[in-house]
Amino acid sequence: MERGGHDDPVLTAMPDGKAAHPRVRTAIALADLRNPVICEALQTWQRLRGERRMPARADLTPRAMRGFLKYTALVQVLDGGRDFRFRVAGDAVNIQQGMTLQGMTTADIDARIAGYGSQLRRAYARVLRRREVLAYRGLYFRAADRHAFSHEAIMAPLGDDGETMDHLIVVAA
Repeated sequence: MERGGHDDPVLTAMPDGKAAHPRVRTAIALADLRNPVICEALQTWQRLRGERRMPARADLTPRAMRGFLKYTALVQVLDGGRDFRFRVAGDAVNIQQGMTLQGMTTADIDARIAGYGSQLRRAYARVLRRREVLAYRGLYFRAADRHAFSHEAIMAPLGDDGETMDHLIVVAA
């Protein structure tokens, strides 16, 4: 079976919304990424950071991200990581999420879909603590609105000084 094809179990299996664990998301090694959009995003991030721990937000121009821009969200760290704000969200991200994320904080998302913003906040805080790219693959069922989707994603830190994360980029397809 070809990976990423319509018969791929990652793409066809949907979690049971009544199950005790409606989220089936797994952290994966960067070497295990297989979606070409996500692989391009990771390679671009790595190239732009050079010898630094992370690239600056300004390094990630629309031109640099042209192959994955619509799958991207730029998220700002607020109050030392107590909250996060979506500065920009690509069209594919907004469609998948079922809402326009630009300008919203994770607290705002919690007000719309109870608990979902908190899950995002925990994941983003993990990137903030580690200051490294994290990759995920899996299935997700949001019980509050019965929305189910599968995805592969990276969350990567950005910092103007190359060391201190002030934003992160999320690319999911």
